[in-house]
Amino acid sequence: MPKIKTKKTCENIPKEITEYPKTDVILYTDGRRSYHYRVKKEGLYLQPPILAYSQGKNKYKIPDSYCVETTWGRGNNKQTVECSINYIREKPFFKVMYGLNFSEDVCSNTSPTAAANAVIRKLFPNNEKTLMSGIHLFGIHLETLKQARESKRESNSNIQLKQIKPIEHCGKSMIYKRQRKFGDQLKEQVQIEGAKIYGKDQVILKQISYNVKHMGFQIAYGSKDDRETEKKVTSIVQVIDQNFLSREGYRALAAVEPDLEREWIVSEQRLKITKNMNQKIAISLINIPIIPTLDELDFAESSYIFGEGIIEIKNITNGGHRSAKDILTYIIPALILKGVLDISNPIIHLRISGDGRNVGRKIKQVMITMAILNDEQNIHKPDHHYTTILFPGIESYELLEVMMSPFIQELNDLKNYGLKINNIIWKFELYFSSDWKFLSICLGFNAANSNYFCPWCQISKHDQINNQTNWKISKKMEKINEYPGHSKKPLFNMISLDHWIPDELHIMLRIFDRLWSLVLSELKDVDQFDNICRNEIVQEMNRIGVHFQFWKENGSNTWNYTSLMGNDKLKVLKDFDLGRILPPSRAKKIRELWDRFNLIYSNLKLKDYDPHQFQFEAEDWLELFLTPDRVIPNSNRIEKGLYSPSAITPYIHVLVYHISEFMEIHKQWGVKAFSCAPVEKKNHQQVTYFFRQSFKGGGRILWTLIWTLKSQVGKKHFALRYRPYWKAPEVIVGREYIFVSNIYSIAMLM
Repeated sequence: MPKIKTKKTCENIPKEITEYPKTDVILYTDGRRSYHYRVKKEGLYLQPPILAYSQGKNKYKIPDSYCVETTWGRGNNKQTVECSINYIREKPFFKVMYGLNFSEDVCSNTSPTAAANAVIRKLFPNNEKTLMSGIHLFGIHLETLKQARESKRESNSNIQLKQIKPIEHCGKSMIYKRQRKFGDQLKEQVQIEGAKIYGKDQVILKQISYNVKHMGFQIAYGSKDDRETEKKVTSIVQVIDQNFLSREGYRALAAVEPDLEREWIVSEQRLKITKNMNQKIAISLINIPIIPTLDELDFAESSYIFGEGIIEIKNITNGGHRSAKDILTYIIPALILKGVLDISNPIIHLRISGDGRNVGRKIKQVMITMAILNDEQNIHKPDHHYTTILFPGIESYELLEVMMSPFIQELNDLKNYGLKINNIIWKFELYFSSDWKFLSICLGFNAANSNYFCPWCQISKHDQINNQTNWKISKKMEKINEYPGHSKKPLFNMISLDHWIPDELHIMLRIFDRLWSLVLSELKDVDQFDNICRNEIVQEMNRIGVHFQFWKENGSNTWNYTSLMGNDKLKVLKDFDLGRILPPSRAKKIRELWDRFNLIYSNLKLKDYDPHQFQFEAEDWLELFLTPDRVIPNSNRIEKGLYSPSAITPYIHVLVYHISEFMEIHKQWGVKAFSCAPVEKKNHQQVTYFFRQSFKGGGRILWTLIWTLKSQVGKKHFALRYRPYWKAPEVIVGREYIFVSNIYSIAMLM
C-alpha cells in the first residue's frame, strides 16, 4: 500500500525554549531530535553586500563573531562541540572544535554543513553514512538569536542616525568624506550585483551623479586619463565647428549641463588644434589686388540700407592659401592605411574644383578645392574636398590668376615630378570640374552667351541653329589659343581638355530652368499668365511639397518667382501636373519631354551606363525638343510643335553631344564623381560658419553696427563690419582632424 503523508502535529512543530538573554541557554527541538545551545558570543549581521546567506530555500543570514556550544544525542552518542563563525576577507569561515577541552578542530570556508559533516566523521569514524545539518549544529536557524541581533542593529542604527548631522550643517571636509564613503560602498555593491547579472564580465563604474537635499554630487571613478579627456574635448571642438555653435551658445549649454567641458577648455583645445595644423599645413596670406571699398556713409542719409540688403565690407585685403603638397602629405598616409591608395600602384587621381558664392548683394566668396577621386566612397562628401584657396571677391580671370598663382605652380610640379612621401613617388592625373561660368573663366574662354560658346568643340550659334553636325570634343589644350573665343591663357593648362568635365548637377539645374521658363513664356504668349494661372501653379507646387511664390518688385511690372533648390526642381520635373495650366494635348507633349529628360539625367549619374546608349537617348530627346509645327492632313489646322533650335542652351548642347564622350573617357569614375554638389555644400558651410548665415534659401545676414565719431566733421558715421568669431576677419583658420583614421577638414575665412 502507498505511504500516506501525515499532517504535522503539535508534537513535531519546531520549538525554541529559552529565557534568552537572561540566560545563555537555548533548547531547540522539532519532535525528532533536540539541540542544546549555550551562547558564548551572540555575533552580529554585517551590512550588505558582505553579509552572506546559507544555501537552500530558507537563506538564513550568517552572523559574524559568533560562538556557541552545541550538545546533541543521547547516552553514549551524546556529543558537545564548540562552533564559531568569523568573516575573513569578507567571507564566512566556519570552525568546529571537539575533543577533550575542545583541543581539536575542523574548518570550512564553503558552508556550515561541510564543517558539520567533517566533525561527524571524526567523532563517528565507523559510521560513514551519518550526516548532520550544519545549520542546526551552528544554530544559524535560531529565531531567538536572529531577533536579538536585528534588535540591537536597529537600535544602533537609530542612535547613529540621530548623531548624523544634516548635510546643510556640514563643512566641506565632512561633505567630501561622506561622498567618498558613499561612493566606495556603492562601487562594492555595483560589483557584487553586477557579477550576478553579467557573470565573469566585470562591471566598471565610471561616474555617478546624485542629489542630497537639492545638493548635486558627482563621483568619477578611476584615474583621470588625459588622452581620453583630450579626445573628448577634440570631439566637442569638431561638433561645434560642424554645427556652427557660437561660444556664447556653448557656454550656455555648459552652464545647464555640468558634464560638458567648460568653454575655456574647449577654446584652448581649438587654439591648440589650429596651432598644430598650422605647423603641418601652413596658411599663407595673399594680397587681393583689387577690392572695391565702401566710403563711410552718413547715418541719416543711408539708414535705408538695412531693410534692403547687404553692404560691401571694407578693409579685407587678404585671401588665404594652403599648400596642396602639405595637404596631400598629411592625408595620403591615412588613405594608405584605409586601403584607398595602393603603394604598388602609386597614382593619385586629383580633382580640382572651384565655386563662388554670393554672401550678400555685394559680397562674394571664392573657394578652390581639391579631392582625391581614388577615395570613391567619400568623393561626394564636403569634408573630403580640401580647401586650398579662399578669398572674398568675385569670379574673374585677373583675380583668380593672382590668387591661384602658388596653387598653379604646385599643380605643375605634381604633374611633372610627382610627390615623394616616405620614399614613394606618387604620380598625379589631374582633372577639373565646376559650373560653366567658373570653368570658362579658368579656361580663359568666352562667356556662355558668346557666338563661340562651347569649351570643347568649335560650334557657333549659327551652327547650332542649323543643327546638322554631330559635334565631338575636337579642341586640344596645346593649341587652345588658336580656337575662336579662347582669348586668354588657361589657368590650368597642365590639365588636358578632355579632363575638364562639366558639372552634372548644373546640367540638370540649368536645363530645368530652361524648360520651366519655356512653359511660362508659352503661357504669357497666349495671354494666360493671369492671377488664376499663377494661383494654380502655387497650389500645384504646394501639392508636391515645394514652397513657391510669385511677386512684383516695387515699381516693376515684371513677375518674379521663387528660385528653387536642386531637390525641389527634381520634384517639379517629376511630379508637376502640367494639365492644371495647359491644354491636355499640350500638357501631354511637354510632360513626355520632361519625363524623358529626367530619365536621361538619371542615367547620366550611373557609373556603368552604356555611353552609346546614352548618346542615342540624348539625341532622341533633342529631336523631341525640336519637334516642329505640323500641318494636320486634310485640314488647314496646324499642330503646334515644341521648341526651335534657338531655345537650345549651352548645357543642352553639352548634354546631347559631349556627355557621352565624358562617360566613355572617365568610365573608371563615372560622370557623377565630378559633381559640384559637395563643393557648393562646403562653400555654403564655410559662409554659414563665418557669417552665421548665408543667402541660401533666401536667408538674411545680421550685422553689427559700430558707431564711430569723426571729429574733423563733427558728425556720427557708421561702418558695417564682420562680427568675428574669435579671430580677425582677414585671417584664415584651417583645421584638420583625424578620428580613427577618418579625415575631417574645414578651412574657414575668419
